[in-house]
Amino acid sequence: MAIMEDRAGFKAAYEPWLERQRPLLNEKKWKEAFVGYPFVQNQETPFAPMTKPLPRCRLGLFTTAGLYIQGEQEAFDAANIEGDATFRELPLDTPRERLAIAHTHFDHSVAGTDLNSVFPVDRLREMTAEGLLGELAPRAVSISGYCTRADVIAERTAPAVVEAFRRQAVDTVLFVPV
Repeated sequence: MAIMEDRAGFKAAYEPWLERQRPLLNEKKWKEAFVGYPFVQNQETPFAPMTKPLPRCRLGLFTTAGLYIQGEQEAFDAANIEGDATFRELPLDTPRERLAIAHTHFDHSVAGTDLNSVFPVDRLREMTAEGLLGELAPRAVSISGYCTRADVIAERTAPAVVEAFRRQAVDTVLFVPV
């Protein structure tokens, strides 16, 4: 099952939308800018049932918080009006003070107080210690949750993220949308 059923339709509608709404996007008038956005509407949703219980699974962590490692990874391009369709792999043992948020489309106050609100590594470690989860994959994946290019996400980002989790032999993924 494709992640995006009508890529051609999206691409045909996207460019005219972008050109029409570019001034509003530049002014960061998000609500007004997304009027007429060609939102993806799939008719089917793929279903992948769990094949083993969580206490025997290796869990991957996937967040849309736009986290990156300061001084080691490039920040997401938050200034781009189309967003940034790239991703960052984050070793779970990265000191929290080295993680930064480059996603500018949400209030960072809660995440600044408790990073677990967008990157729940501590809670997942507790669940692993309690035997509720088998183990955690050693690297999480982060994207910036703002990206207008649904086609690029479907064609490049999503397959690359899946591959990053496959390399870690992940059985299931916790998705943390921000």
